[in-house]
Amino acid sequence: MKKLLITCLVFTTAFTFAQEITGRTRTNDKYSNTLKAMTEQYLKNDFTLFEETYADDAILDINGERFTKSELMQGFSMHHLLYENIELPNFTETTFYDENNNNTVWSHQWGWWQGTSKNSGKRAEPNPLNVSFKWVDGKIVQASWIYDPTDLNAEINAVSKK
Repeated sequence: MKKLLITCLVFTTAFTFAQEITGRTRTNDKYSNTLKAMTEQYLKNDFTLFEETYADDAILDINGERFTKSELMQGFSMHHLLYENIELPNFTETTFYDENNNNTVWSHQWGWWQGTSKNSGKRAEPNPLNVSFKWVDGKIVQASWIYDPTDLNAEINAVSKK
């Protein structure tokens, strides 16, 4: 009887804490491909697809700080005033279709950001970058960027002192 009780307790605990993952991850779907195209446009300082893809009221955070769509575009465009030869080597895009959560769709990008300072001519070390995007009806309604802003802030400070 004791063995049966312990066996039931173990199985009950295991089934209670088990979570079935029923989503799908894709890398060559329409959302991942849109992110690839938007990234290619960013490298050319072109925000046409950005303007079309992001919802006007999207929730947009960079390292926990909230920005509007317009502020974000201006900030990303500013990169091209400070840096040349901007590259995103080894960038990866994936999209997860979460069937457990009302078919929520999230895309993720991660890789490295690198550019050469127009001010000093110094090539920035590759900076890790991670971004998550929530899609609703083909629009990005939420996004969060995480990266180390140390080099960018130093570049802004150096240019603003001139």
